[in-house]
Amino acid sequence: MRMRWDEPGDFMQVWVTLDSGQGGAAVLLSLCGLLCSMLLLLPSAWGEDDPAVALLNDRCSGCHAPSEEGGKLDAIESQRKTPEGWQMTLERMVRVHGAQVSAEEAHRLIKYLSDRYGLAPVEVEPFRYAIEQRSNTVEQLEIPAGVQGACVQCHSYARIALQRRTPLQWARLVDAKAALFPNIENETASSGFLADLWLTVARREAVPYLTEKYPFVTEEWARWQAAPKPTYAGHWKVVGHDPGRGGEYTGRLTLKALGNDQYEGVFTHEFADGSTVSGKTTVMIYTGFQWRGVAQLDNGKTQREIFFANEDGSVVRGRRLLTRIGDLGMEETLYRVEGGARLLAVVPAALKSGTTQRVKLFGMHLPTNITAPAITFGAGLTVQSLSRSQDDTMLAEVVIAKDAPQGPRQVKISGVMGEVPLYVYGQVDYIRLAPERAFARPGGVRTPKVLQQFEVIGYLNGADGKKGTEDDVPIGRVGPVRWQLNEYVRRMNDDDLRFVGTIDETGLFTPAVEGPNPQRHLSEGNVGDVWVEAWYQPDGMKRPMGARAFLLVMPPKFNFQPLE
Repeated sequence: MRMRWDEPGDFMQVWVTLDSGQGGAAVLLSLCGLLCSMLLLLPSAWGEDDPAVALLNDRCSGCHAPSEEGGKLDAIESQRKTPEGWQMTLERMVRVHGAQVSAEEAHRLIKYLSDRYGLAPVEVEPFRYAIEQRSNTVEQLEIPAGVQGACVQCHSYARIALQRRTPLQWARLVDAKAALFPNIENETASSGFLADLWLTVARREAVPYLTEKYPFVTEEWARWQAAPKPTYAGHWKVVGHDPGRGGEYTGRLTLKALGNDQYEGVFTHEFADGSTVSGKTTVMIYTGFQWRGVAQLDNGKTQREIFFANEDGSVVRGRRLLTRIGDLGMEETLYRVEGGARLLAVVPAALKSGTTQRVKLFGMHLPTNITAPAITFGAGLTVQSLSRSQDDTMLAEVVIAKDAPQGPRQVKISGVMGEVPLYVYGQVDYIRLAPERAFARPGGVRTPKVLQQFEVIGYLNGADGKKGTEDDVPIGRVGPVRWQLNEYVRRMNDDDLRFVGTIDETGLFTPAVEGPNPQRHLSEGNVGDVWVEAWYQPDGMKRPMGARAFLLVMPPKFNFQPLE
């Protein structure tokens, strides 16, 4: 097996050679999120004459016979999934069952199935983290032990919850898993989760639960199908957070409709360090609200956009993926430019008493004649000067008195809608790392490295005056910070620290190359566990305060799925 990165499409291809008596046959497996076959964003028509209808029957009816009632194709039209779910299904049909589907045909099928047999916004919302590839998410769900043992040992619960099936299709799923993974009973039994054989538990406990919990027919889906779908053309304001580049950023996006749920646009992002990034984006909207885009930056880099709109299409939220495998990303919210003047963000959102700070006010349709007295920061805060950098951005020099009342407050601009929360504090009480439990994977030769980005968040003790309780207040990113790695000792002569990788001044951990490594005992790979430590010294403090996170550097990974 060999792996290569294909440029400039920003996707990964794995070529697997199957040896036979007459030679080899190459099978192309497109992996990594919404893969190339989705991201080409080909047009897709709507209506009875949709070519995807004929394509579905032509390519799929050989194995999936039409039902006697309604002519629906067996299995296919008895399930509902996200675009990623349909992508994985189609890949499996090609890989395992020999379905003959070209890249262009794959686009049309995924678009058609996602729109006609997809999920409603409220059905997707609780499990967006899986689609956005938030790999550090810890699923804390109350599910039956049988479901955990039969299903969640191998993949996330979200992967199950992001689909809907008829009772028959939930029951059939057990047989399909057993056929695809013949050793599944031995693998699951060895974990100790199951008190009985996998087939028994899956049929007796998992199937009844999933049939009731995630039915094919729901009121939410019927309502969303009947609802008018928003258009996304126009101007948007951007508010985001990049943990590796100074925290909060703002920006602008202009989208133009191309027809058939496709859009293209241009954007600019402005970061806290004063730098800017511009680029172009190409977007496909699935199911009326699921935004999947590819952004090509002016510096030649490519990013993926996995966003979700609210039901009226006025706000879009999600994650901007900075790498091909989604290990690094940015939080982003888009606000449609409409209506009157509105304040959207204040950066920074926490101000220290006894200082003078430069504060960015970002919004839409901000009046041109705003003066300092029109801006209210609350008692003890005075706007010393005010300047305008763009039509949507003002920079205020704010004096925070030493005796300014500490705690939450709202920033207001006279005549402008919206109140943005702000916090005034005296001193940071402690810091924490985000994330506090994380993982990375070595690579770089046969498989991509999985990196990990950390950042330091300052906290204030809450009303109880105690550290680490529920009423503590996060005040956002703090710095500058000194980073280091330390050994997490599990055994005598533990030496993981020497081999697993390095962390830079921005908190980015980069793992080493994959093993085996002849310098390690028994040529062990460059895996292990370490502490990630950060040290921050606030002004006026003699000693720095520290925090640490646990980092597990796992074995390399070769198969990256859109839904893990």
